[in-house]
Amino acid sequence: MNTKVLEYIIAISKEHSISRAADQFYLTQPVLSRHLKKIEKKIGTPLFVRQKEGMVLTEAGRIYINGAQNILHLESELENDLQTMLAEKKNTLRIYIDYPYAKQLSERILPPFHKEHPNVQVHIFYESADKIQSILASGEKGIGILISSGKRLAGLEYVLLHSDALAVINPENKRNTDTIFMHQAGTGLRAMEEQWLAQNSVAFHTVLEAPSFQTGLAAVCADQGCAFVLQSMANDTGLQLYSRIPPLPFEVFVVYPQNMVFRPASQALLQVILQAS
Repeated sequence: MNTKVLEYIIAISKEHSISRAADQFYLTQPVLSRHLKKIEKKIGTPLFVRQKEGMVLTEAGRIYINGAQNILHLESELENDLQTMLAEKKNTLRIYIDYPYAKQLSERILPPFHKEHPNVQVHIFYESADKIQSILASGEKGIGILISSGKRLAGLEYVLLHSDALAVINPENKRNTDTIFMHQAGTGLRAMEEQWLAQNSVAFHTVLEAPSFQTGLAAVCADQGCAFVLQSMANDTGLQLYSRIPPLPFEVFVVYPQNMVFRPASQALLQVILQAS
C-alpha cells in the first residue's frame, strides 16, 4: 500500500480543501484530485461531499480516515522499532573466548573498553578453541580469543597475541602429588593437557577440574595437588616444575572473519585486546 496517498486523504479532511492539501505536498490540485478519485473508484463510494464549508467526510470517509490513521501509526511504530534494533545492533559486539582467558577478559580487557565506550554492549560467549573457530568461520561476526591447537580454518584472520607454555607444578611440601588439577573437559586446553601427559607416559591417580590457571595455582599453593599452569606463572611464584613433564609451548591468538567490517567500537575492542596481551 502507498501510505503517501493515505496522508493525502487525511490532509484533505483536515483542510476541507483539495487545493490547500495539495500545497502541503507540493502537488497541483488536479493531481491530488486524481488520487482521490482513484481511491473512491477502488472502494466504490465517495469519501467526501462538497458543502459550503468545503470538503466534508462521508460516513465511508470517516471509516477510511480512521483506518488510514491507524495504518500510519503502525508504520511509524514499525520504523521506530527497526531503527532502535539497528541502533542496538550497531552498539553490540560479540566476543568468543576460550575458557582459560575469562579472567583476563573480565579484568584487563572489558574495564578499559567500557570506560571509553560505555554505551556499547559486549556479549560474551565462552567456548572451546575449536568451537570458536567453527562459529566465526560459519559467517558469524565477532572476535575470538583462543589457544591455538595448530588448527587453522579458511576465511579467518589469526593475530598472535603472545606465546607461553603449559607447565605442571608441584606443591612445596610434595603432598598429594598423585592428584592433578586440569582444565575443564571439552576445552582445547584439556585436550592439550591430556595429550601431553600421554606423550610423556605420566598418569595421575586423581584428576580434578579447574576453570582457570589461577584456580589451579591456588590449589597447588594450598597443597591440594599438582596443576597445569602457565610457565610464566610458575616462574613468578617460584614453585617447582614436575620433573617428568617438560613445559608444552603454545600460542594465543585473536581471531576474526577476514571479511569482517570493523566499526569504530569493534576496532577499539580489538586494540584493547592487543594491548592487554
